[in-house]
Amino acid sequence: MPIWLIHLFGARQLDDTFLMIALMTAPAWIGMICFPNVRLVRVLAHPLVLPPLYSVVVLLLLWKSYQASLLPGPIAELNYTAAQGLARHPVAFLTFFCNFQIMNLILGSMMYQKTLRCGFRAPVELLLCWFIGAPVLIPFVIRLLVKRRSIR
Repeated sequence: MPIWLIHLFGARQLDDTFLMIALMTAPAWIGMICFPNVRLVRVLAHPLVLPPLYSVVVLLLLWKSYQASLLPGPIAELNYTAAQGLARHPVAFLTFFCNFQIMNLILGSMMYQKTLRCGFRAPVELLLCWFIGAPVLIPFVIRLLVKRRSIR
């Protein structure tokens, strides 16, 4: 199905799906940042608890797209232009964005668990991790080293 046709008839659904993906991890992040000592947050904010549950969203997105024949076609050759064209496809973009959200949550929950073990809070690092992901590891590791904590 041509991309312009998807945009023409599915713009509202694409917007709603993007918003749902953008906000789906918000309760976990708000819990880790604002309520770090609540028992439920400690249990749920584990890298092996919530991220696999959110991975169901990726599978559901791919399944629904497969049923509606909205998946992008296979890439004929492996180069930058072909990858750029794939990323412009709405379903591929939503899938990549959902994976980005899940990977940030995994990283954030690992940082959260480390702060619990070390006995301090890192709300700024967690907030930044929510939005930009892996680069936040640099100030987090620096903070661990300044506090003379192990980075393992």
